[in-house]
Amino acid sequence: MNMDELKHELLGKSYPNEIQISKDQRIIDVDKFLKTQFIIVENWTRDLVKCPGYVRLLKFRKAISEETIENNNLIKQ
Repeated sequence: MNMDELKHELLGKSYPNEIQISKDQRIIDVDKFLKTQFIIVENWTRDLVKCPGYVRLLKFRKAISEETIENNNLIKQ
């Protein structure tokens, strides 16, 4: 997934106050997190998949996708 696709998918949406993206990473200010990670990625000059900011954005994307699935399952039950 390229950066334009990630920006389009992640920016301009509302999210919960806190999001756990991995066992050791919890986001407590989503807007600041996204802004910071995109700045890190934009300044990265090497292979994108090795960029820590890019990896965190992908983890964030996966976490919100999983949370949406869990919430939908709770509503259906």
